[in-house]
Amino acid sequence: MIKTLIALLMLAPILFADGLPVKIEKPWLQAVPSVASDTAAFMKIQNLSQASIKLVGGVTDIATHVEPMITTTQNNEGGKMLGMESVPALEIPPGGTLVLKPGGKHLMVMGLKSHPKEGDRVKIVLLFSPGNQKVDVELAVLKQEPK
Repeated sequence: MIKTLIALLMLAPILFADGLPVKIEKPWLQAVPSVASDTAAFMKIQNLSQASIKLVGGVTDIATHVEPMITTTQNNEGGKMLGMESVPALEIPPGGTLVLKPGGKHLMVMGLKSHPKEGDRVKIVLLFSPGNQKVDVELAVLKQEPK
């Protein structure tokens, strides 16, 4: 009985959805002021399968849409200007890890309907392709990236 419980606890961070084995680590959502219309979600997603998968977006009750984004850098009169660009998907190769972090790849949570405060928890359904594969994730709401 105890061995079974220990084995189940070891598998806890691995989420399976429709045959999609992924491991989600350190999921969090950036806390923003009530005047903000958007925020971002961050995490590490490890692809435990033998095939490439793509993170194509997400769904949450707190916003109208969730889109994958990349951070861009443009040269502007001798300086660099950071920006963001929406992309159709973020690919995760077989056995690979996608790191969503501030200043890098991330999920933009846009059209906020509510503004969770630091310490709250938010659910997001991550959407993957090929197919219409889904993984439910609960994110901690934080002001800054956890150490």
